[in-house]
Amino acid sequence: MITIQYLEDSPDLQALDQQEVIQRLREACAILPISAVLIGWNLPPALLEACAYETRRAGVALYRWHPLLTSDGGFELQPEWLTIGAGGEPVPGFQGMPEFTFVCPNRPAVRAALLARLQAVLHAGPYQGVFLDRIRFPSPAADPVGALACFCPDCFAAAAAEGLDLTVAQQRVLELGSSPVLIQALFDNRDPQLAPFLAFRQRTITRFINAAAAVARAEQCAVGLDGFSPAIAPLVGQDLGALDRCADWTKIMSYGHTLGPAGIPFELLGVANWLITVCKLDETVALQLLAQACGLGLPARRALLQKDGIGAAWLAAEVIRAQQQGVQQVLFGIELVELEGLTTLHSAQIQADLRAVRATHPAGLAISWDLRFIAPERLRLLAETWQ
Repeated sequence: MITIQYLEDSPDLQALDQQEVIQRLREACAILPISAVLIGWNLPPALLEACAYETRRAGVALYRWHPLLTSDGGFELQPEWLTIGAGGEPVPGFQGMPEFTFVCPNRPAVRAALLARLQAVLHAGPYQGVFLDRIRFPSPAADPVGALACFCPDCFAAAAAEGLDLTVAQQRVLELGSSPVLIQALFDNRDPQLAPFLAFRQRTITRFINAAAAVARAEQCAVGLDGFSPAIAPLVGQDLGALDRCADWTKIMSYGHTLGPAGIPFELLGVANWLITVCKLDETVALQLLAQACGLGLPARRALLQKDGIGAAWLAAEVIRAQQQGVQQVLFGIELVELEGLTTLHSAQIQADLRAVRATHPAGLAISWDLRFIAPERLRLLAETWQ
């Protein structure tokens, strides 16, 4: 199975020509045996119609690419919906962007609004499936105290209904506010005071995604999920095996060369910076601790992690880890978009990553992020290497 993401929400979508959009998609399908096109949210109707036409013609499934626990442009996030960190303050979105500002699924108003929104867009659209993105809590990588969520009143109530007092976990986080012990606890889920809270977060996410999947099934839509790579999934409350049981397939965002949200180097550099600046650890010690915590081979310097990313063998190991965690149909998410300051890719690295991952026998590939910005030469390289 090969999926490709296309037409992410952007101010310039309105200016795109229908024929240009169709031709780009047609060209990609001629290069690769694409199984599903994951089409962006908040699209101009003419572009959605164009993509529906072309996927029908090509015999390819059309999925709505849907950010679930953030804004999809169809409604405004309410301030009282936001997740709350251990310090009691709302967790801000990455760079203040609504599409990266998370709301809490334990809030009744959030559940009602988001599930109703999902049902409405699937019912009205030409989709055969839905690709659920942003199915997590905000990442606490760069701020393990202020961004570890959620401690809102509704989370306290939901936890209490399960016999859990979140005050214990909140106090423990604040107690470890400048200790590397907090990082180890977030990754291994073994701290006696934090583990029940972290497991509760995972149950919260899984419960809500099951509800969203039920909405999709009622609309006769298949379900694909966007998951963090297994090494960093514990940070955001994702139990990949549990989530996969409600889906037809799960993409793991094992972006080994991405310096943006969900990219493995980006998230780990956020943690490393915190260990060095807040915990006052030596850089080498911090990266050794982090490598042990997340189970990945890391260099001794942040600059090397930023420059070279995660090695091919470790990316292949992430596929195996997802399989071992119970993901039945795992798609390896690979970044093919070259964006200054965000990704630095080259042909030999792409080929090495693909060959290593191919040997683990995943169910397929998920090409990220947006076909608009992927050179045809990159698609041909992928087609030649993946055979």
